Amino acid sequence: MKRRARWQKEVEVLREMAAVARQGWLIPQPSRTLKQHGDARHLVVFVHGIFASSGVFRPMAFALASEGLAPRQVHFDYTPVGSIERHARRLATVIADARVPGPVIVVAHSLGGLIARHAVQHMGLHVDALVTMGTPHLGTSLARPWPWRLARELSPGSVAIDSLAATFHRLRRTAVTSVVAEQDLLVEAGSASLPGSRLVSVPGVGHHGVLYDPLAWDAVRDAIRTLIEPPADGGRASGEFELAPDGTVRDRAG
Repeated sequence: MKRRARWQKEVEVLREMAAVARQGWLIPQPSRTLKQHGDARHLVVFVHGIFASSGVFRPMAFALASEGLAPRQVHFDYTPVGSIERHARRLATVIADARVPGPVIVVAHSLGGLIARHAVQHMGLHVDALVTMGTPHLGTSLARPWPWRLARELSPGSVAIDSLAATFHRLRRTAVTSVVAEQDLLVEAGSASLPGSRLVSVPGVGHHGVLYDPLAWDAVRDAIRTLIEPPADGGRASGEFELAPDGTVRDRAG
């Protein structure tokens, strides 16, 4: 059993190293902001994490476009300086400029999830579904020693983190999915899971590997399909729910 556990741990480390290497190749290849693969009323927006670029979402975005789930895409890029508020303001502007007539789905990794939440909770951006992957909703203590503002905002108890917690109720009209990488050494599981959200726990992958894991991709597919596909019973469209004040998910009509 010990040998098997050690072997499994080594495999997990190798998978995360491979993911980091993959990102090293993808980061210098950012996508153009707006991509049109076909006609669609809905928009899928990708927001990367700190020290990355929209390039890290290329494999997922290509797969979703090929499947017809994300014909219209926005790839949001930002630099690892400034503030969450500054980047959120730009994100809101980019989405508004896309002039999408239907649902907006945001897929965000790490810090990208906080940027998206700030745009929704503090700027009134309408987002129908938000999928966060390895996002430190409660902050990460590893950011405390970092010397610049954007990194410090990732620290537990920062003004940015506390303001998102205080205005959490403004996220109630957004269907949130929290994708948690079980081997994430940068963001603890308790911080990566937003109360009241749909939780998807991905075993055997770390903070970077979750971007390329099939289970994580399935969580994104589910979030999109819930909004764009009619219910099988012919009733109301899927996704018509909200977060109640107690943190539970409830039907908007109920």
